[in-house]
Amino acid sequence: MALDATMLVSRSLMRSWYFRPARLAAAIAAGIAGVLLTTAVLVVYFAVYDALRGAPITAVRDEVVAVEASAPAGLAPSVVDEVGQRTGLPTTSMLVVSASRLQDDGTTTPMLVFGVEPELGDFVDDDLAEQTREHPLGPGEVYLAAAWADQRGVKAGDEIRVGGTTDVRTWKVAAILRGEVANRGSVIIAPRPVVAEAFGRGEFTDVVLVDQRGQDRARVVADATAAVDGAAAVKDPKDLLSGYRKSFQTFLTILAMFAVIAVLTAGVVLYLTWRLALDDARPALARMRLTGVRTSHLMAGSAAVMVPILLVSYAIGVVLGVLVGSRLDSFSRQITDLSQQAVTPGTPWQLPALGALLAVVLMFLAAWVSGVRRFTKVEAIEAVSGRGEVAVLPGGVRKPFLLGAGLLVTGVLVVLLGPPLVQSVGLVPLLGGAALLSVVLPVVIGLALRKGEPGPVRLAVSRQLQLGWRRNAALCVTFTVSVVSAVGMAGVAGSIRHEVAASVERWTPGDLYVQAAPLGTNLRNETLPRELEQELRAVDGVEAVTTFSFTYLELDGRRVQVWSWARSDLDRLSRLTVTEGPADVLTLLGQDDIAVSVNYADAQGVEVGDRLDLPLPTGHRSVTIKAVVDDSASDGGMLIASPELYAELTGSTQVYAFFVGVGASADKAVVRDALAAVVSDAHPRSRVVTQQILRDTVANITARLVSAFEVFAWVMFVLAVLIGAASLASGLVDRKRANALLRLSGATAKTVRRQLTVEVVLIAAGSALVSLPVGWLAIVALLDAQAVQSGIRPPVEIPVLLSALSLPLVIACMLLALVIAKPGKANTPLRDLLAQD
Repeated sequence: MALDATMLVSRSLMRSWYFRPARLAAAIAAGIAGVLLTTAVLVVYFAVYDALRGAPITAVRDEVVAVEASAPAGLAPSVVDEVGQRTGLPTTSMLVVSASRLQDDGTTTPMLVFGVEPELGDFVDDDLAEQTREHPLGPGEVYLAAAWADQRGVKAGDEIRVGGTTDVRTWKVAAILRGEVANRGSVIIAPRPVVAEAFGRGEFTDVVLVDQRGQDRARVVADATAAVDGAAAVKDPKDLLSGYRKSFQTFLTILAMFAVIAVLTAGVVLYLTWRLALDDARPALARMRLTGVRTSHLMAGSAAVMVPILLVSYAIGVVLGVLVGSRLDSFSRQITDLSQQAVTPGTPWQLPALGALLAVVLMFLAAWVSGVRRFTKVEAIEAVSGRGEVAVLPGGVRKPFLLGAGLLVTGVLVVLLGPPLVQSVGLVPLLGGAALLSVVLPVVIGLALRKGEPGPVRLAVSRQLQLGWRRNAALCVTFTVSVVSAVGMAGVAGSIRHEVAASVERWTPGDLYVQAAPLGTNLRNETLPRELEQELRAVDGVEAVTTFSFTYLELDGRRVQVWSWARSDLDRLSRLTVTEGPADVLTLLGQDDIAVSVNYADAQGVEVGDRLDLPLPTGHRSVTIKAVVDDSASDGGMLIASPELYAELTGSTQVYAFFVGVGASADKAVVRDALAAVVSDAHPRSRVVTQQILRDTVANITARLVSAFEVFAWVMFVLAVLIGAASLASGLVDRKRANALLRLSGATAKTVRRQLTVEVVLIAAGSALVSLPVGWLAIVALLDAQAVQSGIRPPVEIPVLLSALSLPLVIACMLLALVIAKPGKANTPLRDLLAQD
């Protein structure tokens, strides 16, 4: 009997969709779109995060303790010796360098270069150790990983060309190592002395590996920590280079927020669409309870039909989502390029697929359980009599309306009047109030239409807005959530883009800029020798030259940018705005002084006069903050060091770029060509660019990064609107009986179309009335949330185009649904409509 009742429920549900195929199509389309959106945004997020957190050599044994230098110079030999003496255990050292492989056609490939000692085999797993012992490295030989070499046809015995600090080096491939080894195969392993000489690293070391050999790990970690005296971080081998995942917090934080918003938006769309799909069969399933069908039968029978929809939606959506996410690899590539560490992003589809599955299952369960509970709450006799649908009266909306309005007011007050780091909290009541108001707004509009002397169309519209409040609420919530999310995301992206562009203009008053590699793809070890300055000054037309240096150090567990200018010609080539401290701070900084950017001061809570412990190759030093400088181009903030302190931090006199001032009478194009001739031979990736090109390049890099966020906003908005339109179209099909009755009572097709058009326009307008102001306020809250990591608090930029097009686009899609459903042609005989029930 139980099986028969369950099958009866399943057949009834399938029969309801047989007569309403639009609803079934909408449910499947919503499922696919929701899974696609969720998977795609998670693929991009995990691709970036995974690339920036990858350990350099994944085959290092778990019994090894890793010591990673915090200063860009690495660890001095004395510190390395101290680690060995304190621990009393075998050690090996390693260099980690970013470089470019040069090909004959001029193209380049970023790769990580590891300078290793012969003892490396004692610290890695047996397979890798055996391979290295079979083919020991000679002075000019390297290992490549099969995952990288096989794809490019590189074999043992071939030669590869790699750009060094001063020239291009040619190395012979000694062996191809099985698997990826590190960095998804984009790795070169060479003798440590060879790498040190090629990249000017001297005796410094980036990583020390300590063989634990059965000793207490906590003791080994404590001894190593004491030995380095703040110059390095002691960690597990799998966490090597973990500081890179803390880089670019602005973009990673925004991406994380957008991922959450996208998943929530997709979840709302899925829930509402699947919930309405179950509601189609509500009258028939509720009447079955008169025949003995129980709640358990309703659960099992509906699940037997809904689960295949879930599986089909997920199977198609997850494949499309991975494909779409992988096509956005340029976004991942840009962020990883800016890390300067030649990390190689992949497409980690497993976690995005799992995340999408979890989200879709949760929404399915919510829709399924609430839908079945809805069946059981309708009295069976009311389902037979047709009184299961009751128009909502004023008393039914008063409490939810007041609660929604209260939440909205609370959110507005917190966002507009709250202090920094509190404004983001206002996002919760804002979204809650907007969603709750969207639920009751169609009913409120319907009640308002009854005021005065309403005509036939106005009366019919008001009744339908009250009677069909569930479907109307679903539409209104879908549009509201999508508009709020899209406007908020686009506003955050645009605000940061404009602020970064304005910041770049403040520190680029020069005429020409000589760089070791194209901006945005230059690697950490692609620098220029300071000695070039005299040659550049000798070029006709050059009247001023200063050097600009740039690197990262690890401070309090996060990577922080360090900038440094030479003291020459600063008045001509640098115009930083000092907000606290002496205006000429760049000329006053000593080895025990630094300046910090505004966003660093805000994010870390420091000010002029505070002291920071900076890691050095030999230990650490306490330095004093002398000034705060206005800047937003550095993600998470930056430190400004004197040339002497910078050289101590990096262990090098190499520079990132030369800022050049050109005389008023000189031809900038001629001077640019002459400067390029000075550096091009030894540095084939070098560039000489004008001020405008530099500013445009930085702006374009930022624009390309944030444009991906804006694309997400548009895609999410359009998907939600289209799904809402599909739901509307299927709902209009369900109203064939009511429309047929209107036609039988004398209403014309024009009158029916006018009524339905007024309904959808009012729902869309009501949604826009709530969503646009909430979306604008959400920009403030989201900017406040990302400022916790980045420190950037840009002026709010309203996405005018998206805001202006949101309402017309919603109305256009809803009118398209009217055209598809053709409600004005409801000429189906009444007896046929009744026979379908």
